[in-house]
Amino acid sequence: MIMAECWILKKKRSVTDMSNPLSLSILIPVYNYDVGPLVRALSEQCSRKAVSFEIRIYDDASDLDKKKVNKKYATLPGVVYKELEQNIGRSRIRNLLAREAAYEELLFLDCDCKIPSKNFIEIYLLNNTSDVVIGGTIYAPDKPKEKIYSLHWKAGKFREERSANERVDHPYHRVTLNNIMILRDTFMDVMLDESIISYGHEDTKFGQQLEEKRIPIRHIDNPVIHKGLNTNADYLEKTKEAQDNLYRLYSKQGYGAETGVVKAYKRLEKFKLKRGFILFYRLIQPIIENNLNSGTPSLFFFDLFKLYHFIKEEREG
Repeated sequence: MIMAECWILKKKRSVTDMSNPLSLSILIPVYNYDVGPLVRALSEQCSRKAVSFEIRIYDDASDLDKKKVNKKYATLPGVVYKELEQNIGRSRIRNLLAREAAYEELLFLDCDCKIPSKNFIEIYLLNNTSDVVIGGTIYAPDKPKEKIYSLHWKAGKFREERSANERVDHPYHRVTLNNIMILRDTFMDVMLDESIISYGHEDTKFGQQLEEKRIPIRHIDNPVIHKGLNTNADYLEKTKEAQDNLYRLYSKQGYGAETGVVKAYKRLEKFKLKRGFILFYRLIQPIIENNLNSGTPSLFFFDLFKLYHFIKEEREG
């Protein structure tokens, strides 16, 4: 492991040493979101640095009004704008962006994020000493005034938001694709699973594949702010999709064993409690789902919701 890591680090430094100009492809898949503030901030920061850059904005078949808004940003320095005729999904569009990127350094960002640091790009360029560098995600410090966004905010704030010191304890289980810098060759060697079309857990498999290939990851504190909150109802629907994906990944390929849902599932299975859990959940289901759609959702209930839909997928599959 040490030899592999040293070789990869040497390869990485050879790409970005002082004899070679710095270059960066920033890759942003877009769906029904105004990406203007993010792209302007990125273009400004890159323009200030001695770096060759491009910002690829690929629209995954958004509504016409959103396309019109985002198409205007094609005139900004370094921007490459492209519209897809059909929605191809979260994994395929990222693979496409990587294949068509002009430079070796890739920085993937989600369209619904905000950059809180004026030195965001510089911090990444100063810390690119590993094939994969992950900056992290944060959420607004205060809960939304509108209660319909409370669940997504709370789950993000208390389950997803982690400092680099916290993430480094389980580096491959904290891989997120919304703020990650990665060498193009490394990404192309792994790629995202294009059979995962709906929401959720494409990054779970990706992280474990990086681990299987012994590719070192560096976690740093260079976060983006997640801005695009889903309503409680939409977030619960996306969570169902995510559990479907997780079940398929785990049952067919063995990925996701370290997730909380799978660990809980395995405990129920070990003690033959799955059927009892299903009966218990259905008994209190109205209470749970009313709570999750309220302004004060319980993350314990949210965990039960995820586990129920994971087991439901197994029973229906």
